[in-house]
Amino acid sequence: MQPVASVIIPCYNVEPYLVSALESLQAQTFSDFEIIAIDDGSTDGTAALLANFAARETRLQVVSQTNRGVSAARNKGLDLARGRYVFFVDPDDTAHPEMLSKGISQLEKTGADCCIFAYRRRFGDQGEWQLMPLQADYTYASNTDIVNGFFPHMFGYSDAQARIWGRRGNWRAGREEGSVCRCVYRAETLQRANVRFDETIVLYEDAMFNCEFLLSAQSMTCLPEPLYDYTVRSQGAVTANNRSRALFTNKLRLLAKRQDLDERTGGRLWPLYSASCVFSALEMLHALFCTNVKLSEGLPLLRNYLACPAVRRALASFPLPTRRPLAALLLLLLRAIYRA
Repeated sequence: MQPVASVIIPCYNVEPYLVSALESLQAQTFSDFEIIAIDDGSTDGTAALLANFAARETRLQVVSQTNRGVSAARNKGLDLARGRYVFFVDPDDTAHPEMLSKGISQLEKTGADCCIFAYRRRFGDQGEWQLMPLQADYTYASNTDIVNGFFPHMFGYSDAQARIWGRRGNWRAGREEGSVCRCVYRAETLQRANVRFDETIVLYEDAMFNCEFLLSAQSMTCLPEPLYDYTVRSQGAVTANNRSRALFTNKLRLLAKRQDLDERTGGRLWPLYSASCVFSALEMLHALFCTNVKLSEGLPLLRNYLACPAVRRALASFPLPTRRPLAALLLLLLRAIYRA
């Protein structure tokens, strides 16, 4: 029979953590759900662990594929999902026992397409848990309200936030973590809009998935309770990719994705991410000298990024950071070189 919910877990070499994630799902107060675990070409004991767990947990379906990345694994899970509601859980995190019951209840009560909830975060297995509350009440009854109310918290950084950054103020105030693991989605809306993860993006793919989904949503709701526990690991994908050539290629692909979504709204999203273009350029420039990225690899990619008309337009409008003299100098240099 069709389960009420589907929980998708992408798995790649997560043998030390996976049992805790799976047991947190077994401990859910809501029971009518399926677990779809995608083994993304693991080379450790992940596959054997999944097989052993599936032997005693009938709700767990295990699918194996060659290593293609977390987005491809999640997309495979979406293709297989049969539930009316869709959740994502990362294999090195855990879900609150009432995550499914409260998330599903909120969508059924409100009829909304998506529900986002608060979460807890810690750094490493021994770190202190920190509550990450919602930054606003995300209760919206129209797509216009969603775009105007929620997108400024996730889609990118604006020139107004750049001015705060330039004055060394709290420019990240009001930002929301884009993780899909802190959301529940109505499957009907996902299917109707055919929303999938962009498999060319390796960082911030969650945020882009959420924004693309919400461009097709007509209503949104939220829950203030922390229903998900996220552990930040030093060997995680974000850390590794920020120190490699992937940082540069990802910036190019992320820019292309933002431009695509912006075009769908007739340019309404541009003010929300114009400063992100400049921050990304400065981050790439920093990576050329402060990481293990080879100059011969990174520099051509940086040039490609700076040659984009949208980036040059962003450079021209970006407010000069008066209290960040090095950044101001680099910004003036980039403007001079590319005549933005």
